[in-house]
Amino acid sequence: MRFLHTADWHLGRTMRGRSRAAEFEAVFAELAAIVRAERIDVMLVCGDIWDTASPAPESDRLLYEALREFIGLRVQVVLIAGNHDSPRKLEALGRLSDLLGVYTQPYVKRPDGGGVLPLRAGEEVASIAAIPWIPEGRLIDAEEVLGPEAERHQQYADRAAAIYRASCAGLTPETINIVAGHLFVDGARLAATDRSERLLHIGRAYGVNAAALPSTPQYIALGHIHRPQPLAAVAAPAAYSGSLLQLDFGELGQQKSVRIVDAHPGRPVEQRELLLSAGRPLVELRGSLDAVLARAQEVAGAYVRVRLEMERPEPGLAQRVRDAIPLAVEVRLEFAAAPEQAPGSQLAHLSPAELFARYYRSQHGAEPAPELLVLFARLFEEATRLETGAIA
Repeated sequence: MRFLHTADWHLGRTMRGRSRAAEFEAVFAELAAIVRAERIDVMLVCGDIWDTASPAPESDRLLYEALREFIGLRVQVVLIAGNHDSPRKLEALGRLSDLLGVYTQPYVKRPDGGGVLPLRAGEEVASIAAIPWIPEGRLIDAEEVLGPEAERHQQYADRAAAIYRASCAGLTPETINIVAGHLFVDGARLAATDRSERLLHIGRAYGVNAAALPSTPQYIALGHIHRPQPLAAVAAPAAYSGSLLQLDFGELGQQKSVRIVDAHPGRPVEQRELLLSAGRPLVELRGSLDAVLARAQEVAGAYVRVRLEMERPEPGLAQRVRDAIPLAVEVRLEFAAAPEQAPGSQLAHLSPAELFARYYRSQHGAEPAPELLVLFARLFEEATRLETGAIA
């Protein structure tokens, strides 16, 4: 059987408020082309299907259209819940989708109670131990929460690894044995933080020791880390496929990919990486205004984060950058010497409008427009009146 290992779709993720729906459509078209060309039997989606637990209708549209395409290509799809997903929403989807060859795993289940999915392609059968994200609160009871932090972290890591080992208890050499999961394995290479992998759920504190994962599966397909990478420290062949798009500036320079895994019962798998090309790249430009504007054509089509190196504030700089680079989603001014700031004692004597103007200049390198000051004064007066009324 031939598997396509993917993860971390994060449908609904925007770029500083800009929709990325067209990029998701493009990468799904690329996946469909891979399914056709490689004759994929099973697609594994290892968690974080959506970007939030309550996705917008547009996110659902993207998912359903993609699944409709994959169903038409006669590929079986396994969707497991990640830490961004709503298990209940995924469970509701599975009530109908399994009739079409799309199987969901919203909760951790016993191997003999739905935790292992049997899938068939031709004469071969695969046993997929599908293990969704395991929230810390489900493994650590109230008594342990009151204990030392290091002990809580170790409790989580030990119990999560035990769940992975227990999920493989029913695997036999007669079938293809695959684990599909969503967790952080200690030692995996992380993206810079920004927003890519959220710090609440990763870090060495809750990392599962690679040596504690089961050795019996022929392949362990993982999601949760957005940087594609194999995991050499795991006894069984294991890898993170990574996200489909560069999701935020913590993933600058990452080449996105998916993994093809060929598996037969009782034999080592063969795996390879296929590079993806869909989606806008993310680029950072740093330097003087002239240096940044000189590279405007070079970064056309990319989302751009700009760091302008300035000696002093100048009005209208951010707008000049956005006029030349329409996809500059963030423009920050960095001064060689920080503008003189009023001591705390002086700030205490400034009016709210003066404090607002000072803040605006520090962020934008320009004076606020008169109409903006008028609007601020109106809003401040209204807020003060409401607060006074509430106290009264």
